[in-house]
Amino acid sequence: MINLVRAQWFRLMRNRAFWGLLAVFAGVVLVASLQVTERGLYEEAYRNIPLLAQHSPAAMVSMTMDVEAVMGEFWTPQLLALIIALLSAGFFGDDFRFRGTRLLAAGPHFRAAYVISALCIVLLSAMIFLAAAMAATWAGLLPNPGLGVWVDGGRFGRWALELMIIAATYALVVLAVVAATGRTGWGALVAVLLSGGVASTALLSISWALGCEEVLRPLIAAMPAAQLGQLSIEGVTPGAFDILPLLGWLAAAAGLCWAVLRRRAL
Repeated sequence: MINLVRAQWFRLMRNRAFWGLLAVFAGVVLVASLQVTERGLYEEAYRNIPLLAQHSPAAMVSMTMDVEAVMGEFWTPQLLALIIALLSAGFFGDDFRFRGTRLLAAGPHFRAAYVISALCIVLLSAMIFLAAAMAATWAGLLPNPGLGVWVDGGRFGRWALELMIIAATYALVVLAVVAATGRTGWGALVAVLLSGGVASTALLSISWALGCEEVLRPLIAAMPAAQLGQLSIEGVTPGAFDILPLLGWLAAAAGLCWAVLRRRAL
């Protein structure tokens, strides 16, 4: 399995779409963070940052670079999850473009290894994109002399862990769709729907129509889409009870991939 992960990793590093999306993503985050700097300089206030007019020009206002600061405000979590899911559709779609795939011809044991390697590649990709978002945010905020930028490791770590789990869950679901249909387009469509929270919104509407919203509310709140929305709310820091249910969704997505590959005609 290690050789498979290594082969997929080298293949990803040679993928132009990966680097192109990474550059576009970092550019969007940089522009968004520069807007924060501009507001801080000209409007002298921004969200949870104290009024800069109350400080001398040389004063430093400390700011934690997490959801309360910049990335959550400009929907960076949703954008990252969407891009990782689209990458999953495009990157793994080549393996299932035809009726059979050479990667799965080795037998059932290789299918489980393929799912695990796909999960590893997705998590590594999410980490790279998140690191690029951090660097772009940092670079965009540093020009403001009234802001001191620093990172609360524990708080940001929980936020990043939850985001990567959600992105990996979406990517594996998209992989299952691509493997079942053999079409990258269907996977891309599912990626957009998942990142837009269509499933949780539809379930919420059904619960209202049936009058059972109190029964389904815990399930809806534990869905990845709901947790993804929480990452963009100021003052919300994920805890263990937010992250643990997402591991169940991730395991379910991995099981779905394995089941689809197991029944796929070779």
